[in-house]
Amino acid sequence: MTRPSEAAASWHQQMVLQETLSLAVPLHIGELRGMSPRALASIASESATTVGSHGDALQFGGKHCAAAFNALARGLAAAALTAPGGVDALGGHWCAAPGCRASSRFDHADTASPEADMPPIPGPRPLADVIRDLTGYQPTWP
Repeated sequence: MTRPSEAAASWHQQMVLQETLSLAVPLHIGELRGMSPRALASIASESATTVGSHGDALQFGGKHCAAAFNALARGLAAAALTAPGGVDALGGHWCAAPGCRASSRFDHADTASPEADMPPIPGPRPLADVIRDLTGYQPTWP
């Protein structure tokens, strides 16, 4: 048996991550639904810290891989419940609308609002910006 090329192995890892997130994030959304925005911001902050500290374990494996994966899924779920239109990350889309079949936040932006005075849903933002805004994180570099 020959070893897969580095590109094939990387593609496989990415597909496994996308598929497992497609299952895990909705489970976390169901668990977190109904929590206050403050509690969701706290969860997002904790998740960002864990992923920031052990994100390499997601890529290369190791003893913190499960904790990093769960933190990523939980953080995406917290962001999906608070960001207008949900979040797009790693090839997936998650939002607060149960049963949402949108493929991205752009799909939400095209829907007509029931009330004429409601502003349109803004376009997508990078996940890091959403988490930073939820947690009040301010970078220390210039």
